[in-house]
Amino acid sequence: MTSFNPMGRYPVGDSSFTKIREKGQVYVDKTALLYRLTYESDYYFLSRPRRFGKSLMLSTLKAYFEGKRELFDGLAIARLEKDWTHYPVIHLSMGGEDFRAIEILESHLNGEITDNLRTLKLEVERDTASRRFKSLIQAAVERYGKKVVILIDEYDKPMLDTRHRADALHEDVKNLLRGFYGVIKESADYIRFVMITGVTKFSHVNIFSGLNNLKDISLNPEYNALCGISETEMREYFQEDMKYFAEKNGMTPDEVSKEFKLHYDGYRFASEGENIYNPFSTILAFSNMRFDDYWFSTGTSRHLVEELQHRHYDFKNLEGIEVGKNELMSEPSVEEAPIALLYQAGYLTIKDYSDGIYTLGFPNKEVSSGFNNDLLKLIVPHSIGKFSALHLAKYAKQGDAEAIMNMLQFGLSQWNNMEMQKLELEYHIKTLLKTLLMAAGLDVEGEVQTPAGRIDMVLENKDYIYLFEFKINSTAKKALAQIDDKDYPFRYHGDPRTIIKIGTSYSTRYRRLTGWEIAKESE
Repeated sequence: MTSFNPMGRYPVGDSSFTKIREKGQVYVDKTALLYRLTYESDYYFLSRPRRFGKSLMLSTLKAYFEGKRELFDGLAIARLEKDWTHYPVIHLSMGGEDFRAIEILESHLNGEITDNLRTLKLEVERDTASRRFKSLIQAAVERYGKKVVILIDEYDKPMLDTRHRADALHEDVKNLLRGFYGVIKESADYIRFVMITGVTKFSHVNIFSGLNNLKDISLNPEYNALCGISETEMREYFQEDMKYFAEKNGMTPDEVSKEFKLHYDGYRFASEGENIYNPFSTILAFSNMRFDDYWFSTGTSRHLVEELQHRHYDFKNLEGIEVGKNELMSEPSVEEAPIALLYQAGYLTIKDYSDGIYTLGFPNKEVSSGFNNDLLKLIVPHSIGKFSALHLAKYAKQGDAEAIMNMLQFGLSQWNNMEMQKLELEYHIKTLLKTLLMAAGLDVEGEVQTPAGRIDMVLENKDYIYLFEFKINSTAKKALAQIDDKDYPFRYHGDPRTIIKIGTSYSTRYRRLTGWEIAKESE
């Protein structure tokens, strides 16, 4: 039994750099990147999904610019920075409110200004939020003799809260914020550094139209790992945690590492660079010593999936989507830019990049199983309780392909004839079966490339690789023969896991699976 004691080690729900350092909690050192930022340019924008460490990053910058050198002992920036200058810092956050009325936004902005005035021991005359913001900047420079640092967290929260409103509120919110954030451009001579963060891209929102020098680093490979936890950092900061987790759950450290990677890794925010672990889920998994869908369960995927379904979005092509930079950087919307919305919200991530084309897909098991489970609940709302995803996961782990197929047949049987006819048109049978498997939390990939062709679907776990081939209005025997004729198993040559081949036939007349044949590669 290890002597490692994780009690109080994890900063659950705390994004204050000062508190984390004072409590001696684990902090993944990003200060070398932050130091580089502060000297490369003066104005930055960063987009990352919700709960991905943006607030902690801003809190770290705040402590740095306030010259709190003692908090950085042992961190990279302590070796890099020689001149710890104390700047007046204005820290604004748009989180924590439901902006259902323009008066709430105006009040919130005034409240943020008041808090900063109190912190900086300043006073300005009562006025509109925008004019008070400008007065705050000027008063801080006059009082402290240094240019100000401006940090804005969740800049887009008011717009996200109101984008579905049918009335004029959304436009009113944008106009108010445009004037408020416009103060930054007007005050350029008073500013040392600006960092603005949010979930959505701003290029077409027109909120920062006057800030031509605002550098967007959201897709910059050099800052891919600025928020989140890289594989290198997992090994450096959480090696003992992995061992402790393994002891608590009857696993080996290697098994724990693979499960963490499967559940929470896979994010990538640039054309190149390491994959990134979701910090929110990773920290909570260590804190609770168990795997769960921590990040996904706090989101709004069900509402998003429902909107996309209502607009007849093509879910069968969700993996392997190819887009250009402009599409990723566009203002996200269900109507005009659903891919940008799914990417910026964190449901899709960059899987590959070549010649200006980004290939997107689900980042990990937490997101893929959660998203597909929400989709499943919408397309079979009357029978989701009858279809047991837990049974599918159990059978896949046991290598029981016959039981898997029986469960899939049962899942399809929950739709009536009219529903199946509609679903065949909108989703395709392969997409429906893939959705059932992914909703069970299984690692499934569709249209897997091989030298001789594409495998319809591959399901992988610790001990087994399942190769699925589907035939419509044909025979399962022909489907199984295609797996052998095109030698699909060759793709996994040298893999010690057992390969199970499944040929399946589906009838559009009867709208059900009409048969399947199963064989192991060794047979």
